[in-house]
Amino acid sequence: MADDEDFIDLCRESLVHELEEILKIEHLGTLKKRIRTIKGCVEDPGNDTNGFVANGSDEETIPMRSDILLEELDQILDTQTLERARYYVERLKKGAEETKTSRINDINLKRWKEYDDILTDSLWVEPRRDTTGAHLGWYWGNFIPQIPRQMMLRYTKEGDVVLDPFLGSGTTLIECRRLGRNGIGVELSPDVADRARDFMDMVSPSSN
Repeated sequence: MADDEDFIDLCRESLVHELEEILKIEHLGTLKKRIRTIKGCVEDPGNDTNGFVANGSDEETIPMRSDILLEELDQILDTQTLERARYYVERLKKGAEETKTSRINDINLKRWKEYDDILTDSLWVEPRRDTTGAHLGWYWGNFIPQIPRQMMLRYTKEGDVVLDPFLGSGTTLIECRRLGRNGIGVELSPDVADRARDFMDMVSPSSN
């Protein structure tokens, strides 16, 4: 999930309860009025008088990306029918009250919009090579770090073991360390393996 975006801590119980009440409304205009109230609290948490924004007490909180949440609220406000508005409200409610992950990764499918760092297009159209995290192009057969990174984000969970049978410069293992995966690499050339190990030592665990 993107680290440089603004998140807002919401009170899960208050938000879910409000969305449940909104789903009972029979008039589109009234429904949108209640949604505007939520939007106002997200835009200006200091003026929240409805208890949607967490206040540091013992209530269960849910961090949500402000820009994505506002986008979903605007989507409700832009609807032309009560049925479609309720559909979006129900989707927002499920995203607030449920966490749905698969057996193969840590992605919350109920809030997939928040994952800017996971690409949905081809990995072969990356405009440039990632040169951060000890990644250098000294080994002739290596591929761009974005490829193993995306594969691990999509198909592994934090703490899983990833095997690279063709270690080379250690691209995959460097990304394993950055993402909190346990990497095992196999390399036939002792010199290449030693150099890859030296670069691995430069990487801090889970330093995304």
